[in-house]
Amino acid sequence: MIPKIERITKKPTESFYVGQYSNKWFERTWHYHPEYELLLITKGYGTRVIGDNQSAFKEGDLVLIGGNIHHAWFSDPSFFNEENPGICESVFVQFNRSIFGNTFVNLPEMKNIDTVLHKAEHGLQLLTEGNSDIVQCMLELPKLKGLSKLLQLIAILDLFQRDNYRTILSRDNTSNAFITKSDRIKKAHEFVMNNYMHNIKVNDVASLVEMNVSSFCRFFKKITQRTFSQYLKEIRIDFAQQLLINTNLPSNKIGYECGFSSIVYFNQCFKGISNMPPLEYRAIFKAV
Repeated sequence: MIPKIERITKKPTESFYVGQYSNKWFERTWHYHPEYELLLITKGYGTRVIGDNQSAFKEGDLVLIGGNIHHAWFSDPSFFNEENPGICESVFVQFNRSIFGNTFVNLPEMKNIDTVLHKAEHGLQLLTEGNSDIVQCMLELPKLKGLSKLLQLIAILDLFQRDNYRTILSRDNTSNAFITKSDRIKKAHEFVMNNYMHNIKVNDVASLVEMNVSSFCRFFKKITQRTFSQYLKEIRIDFAQQLLINTNLPSNKIGYECGFSSIVYFNQCFKGISNMPPLEYRAIFKAV
């Protein structure tokens, strides 16, 4: 599954983002962003996927992951049952390492912060269940403002480093072709992720990155190991899979929603990539 780029929007008066999530289930969007993410599960359980790691999560699960690591939280299938009154909630912080500067983070008093941020590039899970200090600090964060909020984040990272944790990823997070130093590939990827539901022409994307079509196609395949048309189909089918899992929309409507102009072609592409028709994919997943 190709991850979606998530753009973190924060207020002009803030250097990082603090959010709270509450819904019947966690959205199953496989995504990444350049910011670090610190996330505490306050309600719910299921399976989380971070990079190459798949693990169970439950209330009290706290992880810290570095920038550009793909991740998603999948609620247990029981949450999709209308008779289940449970909900899924989390508190999360998204920040760029640069908010600590170069000089400040190298101060002796900041050694724990520098250490935990470095280790978070491989993803970290707190192992001490029921750590009331960190949990309480996380729960207080959304209520704080200004300098108090920043100092609270520093305190949380310091507590994290002093506690017991484990590395989540078994290898470096370098396998995805779209996390690249190529600004052209990043720009093309972001354009497609934001416009996959529309009619996208390769010459429009080539023009966007200031290349002619033939040069762009060769360059794209060299970097991503797939043709642009195949990549576009994969993106659309990825989103179709998410809609099949998370909604009750009819299959043909999903095909149109994901940018396919023909339902026959949508079914053909879906089966070619998923190895089964759309309705079978939905039935198998919801039977889990």
